[in-house]
Amino acid sequence: MSDKLQSNTDTSDPLVKDPLDASVIDTDIEIDTKSTNNTEEAEQSYQPPLNKRTEVKPYDISVKHSFIPERLTALEIINERFARQFRIGLFNLLRHNTDIITSVIEPKTFKEFSQTSINNHLNLVHLNPLRGSCLFSFSPELIFIVVDTLFGGDGHTINVGSEGREFTHTEQEIIRRVLNIALHAYQNSWNDVYSIETEYVRSEVESKFTNITSSPDDVVLVSSFTVEVGNLKANFSICIPYTMVEPIKELLIKPPIEAQSYKDDNVWISSLTSGIKQSTVELVANFADIQTTVAKLLALKVNDILDIEKPTSIDVTIGGVPVLKGRYGSMNKQYAIQVEQISSPVLEQLNEGEFNQ
Repeated sequence: MSDKLQSNTDTSDPLVKDPLDASVIDTDIEIDTKSTNNTEEAEQSYQPPLNKRTEVKPYDISVKHSFIPERLTALEIINERFARQFRIGLFNLLRHNTDIITSVIEPKTFKEFSQTSINNHLNLVHLNPLRGSCLFSFSPELIFIVVDTLFGGDGHTINVGSEGREFTHTEQEIIRRVLNIALHAYQNSWNDVYSIETEYVRSEVESKFTNITSSPDDVVLVSSFTVEVGNLKANFSICIPYTMVEPIKELLIKPPIEAQSYKDDNVWISSLTSGIKQSTVELVANFADIQTTVAKLLALKVNDILDIEKPTSIDVTIGGVPVLKGRYGSMNKQYAIQVEQISSPVLEQLNEGEFNQ
């Protein structure tokens, strides 16, 4: 019994290895160490591709982001008209050469607009019948230029800081006068696109109190203008929520049709009609046509007679164009043509005082 146990546990046989042999354990540890080192080196050497963004930004599908796919051509034209009319109004107020430069309409979030309009004088305005309110934002520099110019200054006081103080009563009255000029010009600029009526609501000094959008991430259309009075420059802007003009978006995409053009066309047509009526023309009545050959024509002599048939109706032309038909005869000892039919509709239109191309 003891012999069998010894034979089973004998380690002298070279083919049988002890599972706790130290050399085997060292080999396993060495392999595991190498694999761990290779993994760490691979993790350290890995670098994300440079052409791919690794930063993930949240995107809320419930919020309208500042991307307008269509170009609002009509609104750009409205801004150009407003700049011209507002320039005239400022000139009449200040009695100084004034220029207003328009900028491209920028879609922004209301939060972005608020960050750029700090310390500005904000005026809430309704554009009836459009729903909602827009903002007329005047920079302090513009207000100081107008105030100083009205009181005979040269504008150097525009460097006075306005942060931390409210506008004085005098400054607010002057702002109101400038705003009235701007509202009147802006209302007239919309006439050919969509009839609106501007209505002043109130003034604020901080955009968070205006509440023209339901969320700070809502899209607004910012139209910026630069006012130049002599060598002085200042900015102001008009901020319109996109939801306010979205119902009439189709009107703002297409260029407006000038209503005045119809009146100009009518004047031009009337002038052209009157000029045509006073023009001198030559009526040609072709009495007869004779067909012959060149040989017979060359054989003609003086006193030869050509046989013709008296026509019952004669075509009268102007420049080779038939205009009427008539019957040949005489009246008051003169040859005459009695008009039986007017061939050209242009003569009928001229007779009625109308002329269409």
